[in-house]
Amino acid sequence: MQSGNRKELYTERVLAGKRMYYFDVKVSKDGTKYLVISETEQGKTEHHRIMVFEESIELFIEALQNAVSHIIKKPAKSERAYRVETIRQEFSNAYAKWTTSDDELLKEKYGQGVKIPELAKLFNRKEGAIKSRLTKLGLLISNNDG
Repeated sequence: MQSGNRKELYTERVLAGKRMYYFDVKVSKDGTKYLVISETEQGKTEHHRIMVFEESIELFIEALQNAVSHIIKKPAKSERAYRVETIRQEFSNAYAKWTTSDDELLKEKYGQGVKIPELAKLFNRKEGAIKSRLTKLGLLISNNDG
């Protein structure tokens, strides 16, 4: 399951008519996890692939869920609110808007070397939310060299 310097952690194959989809979770040589989604059509050698790195996975999933909701019946607003409330039982600030003071404190703490898990606890948010915000603030550069 190892290809070059990339270790494959998980793979799943989905056969959908003439198309085959592969979902592979890999680890790059620097330890970064990423998702590779590949698509091939039966009888063709051409394939298409996208890669999503761990620091962007939550944003990717959220956008994917939003897109899918336009294809599949969207849950009622009360059902969506319940999902957020369930997540907020563990992370009280989940999906809350970042304030200017939050951003300043995040910059300060990250600049002092506070690690992402500790920042997640401090801000009552998921680690992915912290990584996404640090990326948006230009403090965390995504490593796309695979």
